[in-house]
Amino acid sequence: MTEVQVRAIPAILRGDNLVLISPAASGKTEAVVAPVVERLLPERRARFSVLYVSPTRALVNDLYRRLSGPLECLGLGLARKTGDHPSIDEAKLPFMLITTPESFDSLLCRHTRIFKELSAVILDELHLLDNTPRGDQLRVLLERLRLINADIRCCAMSATIDDLDIGRRYFPDPVVVQVPGRREIDEELLPMGDGWPARVVAELKRRDCRKALCFFNARSYAEQYSKLLNLPPFTNRVWVHHASLTREAREGVEATMNREKAGLLCCTSTLELGIDIGDIDAVVLVRPPFNVSSLLQRLGRGNRRRRTNLVALGLYLDAWERLLFEAMFECAREGRLYEKSYTSALSVIPQQVSSYLFQRRRIGATWESVRRVLRPLAGSDVPIDRAFRQMIDSSEVVAGRPGIYFNGPVSEQRVETGKVHSNIQDKTFGNYGVVDITTGRQVGTIFFVFHHFVLAGRSWELVEHREKEKKVMVRPLAAVSSNTKVFEGTGAGGYSYRLAPVLKARLFPNLAPNQFPYFRDGNQLLLVHLLGSTSGYILSEALSAQGQDASDMDGMLFVLSAKPGAKLKSFPVPSLSAVRDVVSGSLFRLEDSLGSGAFFRSLPEELQIEDHLLTLDIRGLLEFLKGLEPVELPAEEVTAQMARHLSDKAEVRSSNSDSSPNG
Repeated sequence: MTEVQVRAIPAILRGDNLVLISPAASGKTEAVVAPVVERLLPERRARFSVLYVSPTRALVNDLYRRLSGPLECLGLGLARKTGDHPSIDEAKLPFMLITTPESFDSLLCRHTRIFKELSAVILDELHLLDNTPRGDQLRVLLERLRLINADIRCCAMSATIDDLDIGRRYFPDPVVVQVPGRREIDEELLPMGDGWPARVVAELKRRDCRKALCFFNARSYAEQYSKLLNLPPFTNRVWVHHASLTREAREGVEATMNREKAGLLCCTSTLELGIDIGDIDAVVLVRPPFNVSSLLQRLGRGNRRRRTNLVALGLYLDAWERLLFEAMFECAREGRLYEKSYTSALSVIPQQVSSYLFQRRRIGATWESVRRVLRPLAGSDVPIDRAFRQMIDSSEVVAGRPGIYFNGPVSEQRVETGKVHSNIQDKTFGNYGVVDITTGRQVGTIFFVFHHFVLAGRSWELVEHREKEKKVMVRPLAAVSSNTKVFEGTGAGGYSYRLAPVLKARLFPNLAPNQFPYFRDGNQLLLVHLLGSTSGYILSEALSAQGQDASDMDGMLFVLSAKPGAKLKSFPVPSLSAVRDVVSGSLFRLEDSLGSGAFFRSLPEELQIEDHLLTLDIRGLLEFLKGLEPVELPAEEVTAQMARHLSDKAEVRSSNSDSSPNG
């Protein structure tokens, strides 16, 4: 047995609620499933006893394949319930059912009585759901489940995380079993540019890597580059896997990759999970993932059985992305994730109101019963009452009789389409093309629309924002100085502000952890912050609203207007009210970048703003900034240090590559 199995099995056999934390490929699934089944045999052999919840359909399919044999040997029934496999027969329920949070929601609404004798719930890859709308949906579903059946044992599995209290959000009194692990990573960082697919294939061939995963941050790129990677020794052995493919296509690719001895699979975050597709010799990362946790998940797909050194190839678009890779690999080795603290997703409130009223469609529900199931998520009745009142005013909820509420016409339409069960949102915004009105040419793309910003070595002023066309019309201002140009890059906004000191330490190792450098350039002060483009955008706009002329450059530094001789005595920190105003003016654009959930717009506006503030952990960010100390250094010293990591020689761009930020 592996160490996680030796430590977890006795606790589960005792009947403890358990959280099992260990790296990928350490044997977590067997460590939980075997003792859970053991406790329930033989008296529950013919009864629906175990609900197994996993993040994605692909992982459900993989678990179904892996567990079918052992359970069949024991004479136990196994089934799966997802959008791909939607049917379930109440008269012929399995011993164990594997499902997703969305299908769990549907089952709880449509087949409530099957849960009355359920004995155990297993939550798989919980770190991928936690601190998202889907994770908070699962929290409420478990609360609703306990109202039906209070005598349920729970087990959760998670890869390496920072928050050891993760289990307490989902079930009471968890015992935590944590087994740290360290995998040796043999990584190599390669610049992108014309012909990079051929260089990657050559490197894989040189290292005798016969099976590899190639991760992309967008489905379109996985499709596009799969054709360019179709080179010897992978000719006609390059496949694609992402969520837009049909069930048959995804399952066929998974089976093929597991069966074949050689192949290259182009994929997205869908395959970050614990899907067993056989021995993988190498993992290729095309541009940095969104955070350290995602990097660990992707690396965890490699060499799951042999547990030898993992080959990882990181493809960077520019020197800034190379720096992100270096920092993330360092954190991955040390098991430090630097993720944001947990905050609740208020957008789950209207979704769960609609779902709960659907479950209670025959008799309705009182306002107090709605509060009861949502209170653990919301923390108080105030946001619940505001959201519930908004749903009444918009006819999403109606009173069938005094004090008894039902879904209204708007919610019933969601019930008919099945969308009532999902917090996965449809994307509405994207990158904006920046067009110079003086030449009519597009100079690049941006994600956040500023009044003033720097792009392609020039300062620009917003003239017109054409939302429908996804275009921003601008005019050039004075060119930025040579000192500023060293900071040009694509920027990145997907990581937490907690990673900024790690990045800064690589650039300025002689400064204390809380010290961030700035330098003077004419009548401007340039303050290095490395917070990413999302935080940089919000903070610079809030500072400008308070009278401080500030702009953000690529999520790396603030450009601040200053009087001659002025110094930064403290790190510029806007007020919470100023940040709230900025968020209010960017509600729907932030909705996309923050993954706010499908029911976000059912919240009243004040809760939409608060939901964004929580997701961004703005209060934590502002407190973090108050502890930072700006340190003035000579301009040539700062730019020289930055140039060592962000020099033009290290930056290789492809003429047709995407220069959008990561998040």
